[in-house]
Amino acid sequence: MLKAFTTTIALGLLVGGSALAQTTPSPAPTPGAMKMSEVECTSLWNRLDASKSGSLAEAQVKPHISDFKAVDTNNDGKLSQAEFKAGCDKGLVRSTAATGPGNDTQKK
Repeated sequence: MLKAFTTTIALGLLVGGSALAQTTPSPAPTPGAMKMSEVECTSLWNRLDASKSGSLAEAQVKPHISDFKAVDTNNDGKLSQAEFKAGCDKGLVRSTAATGPGNDTQKK
């Protein structure tokens, strides 16, 4: 009786452990990146979707999203505003800021 009980427990742990090992964790935010505020996210969306098309292609968001597939939840190859906002909420979208004096300083 004890042997059957021990075997059942061991089998349950083995199966349960396998199920946990197969789960895919959510993509982690970029190390050191801070989650954008809703205002920052909306502002970035408006800047990137200047044509007001309602969606953004991967090339448009490439500097801001390191894992496009994680944000493109319906896998249609473009981001809707809802997908973009959800990506912001998860910390997967980052704002890029120009730094240093090198901006617009080309010799004319």
